[in-house]
Amino acid sequence: MQKNKGFILLESLVALLMLSGILLLLSGLIQHAHKMEQVLSGYHQLEWEIFLLQLDNELHEVKYIGTSQTEISTEIESKGKMVPLVIKKVNNRIIKRQSGGNQPLLMGVNQFVCQEKNNGVDFVVTFTDGKKKEGTWIFE
Repeated sequence: MQKNKGFILLESLVALLMLSGILLLLSGLIQHAHKMEQVLSGYHQLEWEIFLLQLDNELHEVKYIGTSQTEISTEIESKGKMVPLVIKKVNNRIIKRQSGGNQPLLMGVNQFVCQEKNNGVDFVVTFTDGKKKEGTWIFE
């Protein structure tokens, strides 16, 4: 008797079943990664909008002094005298520096670039994951 050196039908079915299971798992992983990317993108947008609202609130009653490429300089009245208030990037954060104290406003920042235009300051924030957001603060 001769032995066949090919696959039998049962072995072929098992191999196809394993292949389809692997492809199904890969498909699920790709869909999950896409959903996670959408969630993180929504988180960045929410964090950015909160930052813009907080920045507008912090700079509501200040006197504008000037802008360098990396910071916004203002003054605010505190206890009857004018004290400096600076918005700048320090250690992957945008902070508000006033009266020797620091308050973080935005985390995960790789770059903060400011430019004065007309009656406002345009700024571009690049996050550590490479995403960029732009904003404008209008001063009176």
